[in-house]
Amino acid sequence: MNTFLVFLEQREGVVKKSSIDTWNRAQELAALHPGAAVSALLVGPASTRQLDGCPGGNGVIYHANEEAFRLYNPEHYTRLVVETMKRVAATTLFFADTALSRDLAPRLSVRLKASLLTGCAVDDAWGENGGGCCQRPVYSGAAIASFAPCRPLKIYTCTPRASRISSPITSGARASVVVLEPSSSTSEELFPLVRRMAMHEGVRDVAEARIIVAGGRGMGRAGFGLLEALARLLGGAVGASRPVVDEGWRPHAEQIGQTGKTVAPALYLACAISGAPQHLAAIGSAGIVVAINCDPHAPIFDVADYALVGDVHLLLPKLIEEFREFLKKR
Repeated sequence: MNTFLVFLEQREGVVKKSSIDTWNRAQELAALHPGAAVSALLVGPASTRQLDGCPGGNGVIYHANEEAFRLYNPEHYTRLVVETMKRVAATTLFFADTALSRDLAPRLSVRLKASLLTGCAVDDAWGENGGGCCQRPVYSGAAIASFAPCRPLKIYTCTPRASRISSPITSGARASVVVLEPSSSTSEELFPLVRRMAMHEGVRDVAEARIIVAGGRGMGRAGFGLLEALARLLGGAVGASRPVVDEGWRPHAEQIGQTGKTVAPALYLACAISGAPQHLAAIGSAGIVVAINCDPHAPIFDVADYALVGDVHLLLPKLIEEFREFLKKR
């Protein structure tokens, strides 16, 4: 029998949207495989109100709400996940594909002697023939490769899917929450915190945003002020291509691409981005893509749903004004 465990990642006590999407996907997979059970592990303190916002569906959410788990500690997190895997007799562990999971999942793979499949798109064919196969793009998105685990225990880091307008959970069931007993071993500071630095506090994470306004080198450093204004207006986040980050104009946390983040917003607005294969592979799950570029032959237009050919510095101010007028009428 398949037993799934989903790692729910939190930041400042708020469960990340990508983790909730992974839980939803595990619920869908369980529905396709009779007898499969789903549990989740939430590590870190969170209020009751925030827990009420956790996903629905059948299963149990185990919550380790000790203060010691607020910030990521690889040794403490690894120990807790291993203990929970044994507690629920899990055969498969699912993560959202994030910076934290890329560090934690390999540690768990070694500790548990489990197969690790990273950056996977887990679809309905996952359980066919009991193989647990998954797919992911390779060679900068030029091809799709299939991977299969070779060990009984399996760990997946799952890439985001296209954002949906409505909740994907159709069941009225609610997952129950079990608070784990405090552990004395977490008091051992194997990795003491010297100082915590918060960069761009309050800025929306580009990997979590439903609307992304992204810019390329053609924006220029000063041009990103227009993108920030548009992102604030739409309630979205600012993203950047690799050349922009290499120039030092924007932080790496905003980089979208093969060496940055894979995103799946409902709306992706690409401004002065030509569309390198590495960038296009990272936005393949976006819902609607709108591209603005002065080059009518830019590769970004091959994947765009709507294309605006022209100078982005002239078009963006007009677009911002149109959005303002539209939002005033709502």
